[in-house]
Order: sequence, then structure tokens, then C-alpha cells
Amino acid sequence: MYSPQHILSENKKCDVSLNLPRSNCTPTKICAFCCYGRRGPINWGYSTRKQQWFSDYLAGSDISELVRECRRYTAVRLAGTGDLLLSHLDNCFKLAKACPASQFWGMTRKTDIAREINGCLPNLSLLVSVDASSPASTWDYQGKLCFGPRRAQDTVPVDSRIITVFPYHLGGKVVQGIPRHKKDCKAVYHEITGCSECGRCWKW
Repeated sequence: MYSPQHILSENKKCDVSLNLPRSNCTPTKICAFCCYGRRGPINWGYSTRKQQWFSDYLAGSDISELVRECRRYTAVRLAGTGDLLLSHLDNCFKLAKACPASQFWGMTRKTDIAREINGCLPNLSLLVSVDASSPASTWDYQGKLCFGPRRAQDTVPVDSRIITVFPYHLGGKVVQGIPRHKKDCKAVYHEITGCSECGRCWKW
């Protein structure tokens, strides 16, 4: 039976993340087109196999190994790829309670998931992702948002709910021709070492 050597995945931007399969997603038109999960090593067989394994694991009954790994970090991104399912939420709460010194943060396209998660524990939070093709029903969500992928032709609304903006980037570089926005993620531009140096996406 398949089991990964490590549950957490590492990358230069987020430090560590819990990666889930793209089949869990409900993408917008722009998100589906720009999706970084469709390209490069994160979409290779060994990665997608681990993503599906983890989705099943997070819906299971024993997350003790995940707890052990997460306790070594001050911040862990939920759904570095893919998205959470409602069947994951019980274990997300268990994980956050078992690791009070670790911040569990991330983004979701699913407002029902965000409503269930946010406001329950101080070290567990999600931003709802929106972009220029998001439906009105997503914009109706009254919690905190992030905007992206932001293409050159997209206008970011003046909205205090938007915490962070993510310019469209591929291979670790922002796509040429995209102007800067005052709320752009600095880690995408490599102006900071990574998400843990900033914390904007969870310090709200």
C-alpha cells in the first residue's frame, strides 16, 4: 500500500504545505486556465499520487503522523494545491487543536468551507479566493478575500475584504506585462524569503 515518506510538501514560497488533488477544486474560468497545479513537477505522477493519498488520509480516522510533522513548523499552508472537502474539516480542527503553536492557513474557492473554518480557532483560517471571473455568489461572501490569479487586463476592486493579490505567475516568475498592485504578494516577486516572513494571509 502506498504511503509517502513525508506528508508535508516543501516549496520556497510557502515553506511547507498540505497538497490536495485538483479534482477537489471548483475552479473559475481564469483559475482553471492559470492553474499552476497543471504544470511542472507538482503535476507529475508521484506528486498527484501523494495528493490523492493525502485527501483520503485527511478524511480518515488517524492523523497522528500529520500532527507530528506539523508540530515542527510555525506555519503550514492548507491546500497548497487543490482544495479542501467538507469531509476534511473535522481533522482540520483536530490538527489545529493538537498543534497550537502552528498557524494553519490557506485559500479556498468554496465559501461553505470558509464559513465552517473561520472564527473557530485562533490558529486556523482561510481566505476565499476570487478573480475577475468569479460568480456573484462568491463575492457575496462577507469574510476576508484574496484576489488571483490577476492577469494584466484584470482590475482589482477597491474592497477592504481583499487582503492579498496574487499576480499570475508561472515557474516562479510573474508573467511579463502584469503591472504591480499595492496588495501584491511580495513572496511572488521574491522580495521576501517566503510566506512565514510576511504572514499577511493569516494575520487579519
